[in-house]
Amino acid sequence: MVNVIFCGFGDGMDKRVIARNGDILLRVAESNGVKIPTECKDGMCGSCAVRLEDLSVTKQMDGTAEEYDVHGQSVYMEDKELDTLVGMAAITKKEAEVAQQFNRQTAVRLACQCVIKNDILVKPFE
Repeated sequence: MVNVIFCGFGDGMDKRVIARNGDILLRVAESNGVKIPTECKDGMCGSCAVRLEDLSVTKQMDGTAEEYDVHGQSVYMEDKELDTLVGMAAITKKEAEVAQQFNRQTAVRLACQCVIKNDILVKPFE
């Protein structure tokens, strides 16, 4: 089980919830009354973009550092999610390449594509 902390989504939606390792972030939000905007739920539109902070690591890595995170957990991100994030200028092309090559999560994710693996803090993208 992992902790998911939602912060900044509006009145009554700031909360800590318990989720199963492997749950999809958008489903966890919806089942706990946290409203994250979404249109396609397929990783193509970018409407469900959120900012994430992995609470299991003591030091956040620079998104362009070309190295493996020895303290973080390996995270695979689909090409379509990375392409959508780059297309909406939420991350740079370099950050997408590093995420893909070194199996690292970016600081901005699409809630419909984000598989929860660690304790995380979730904030709105904007």
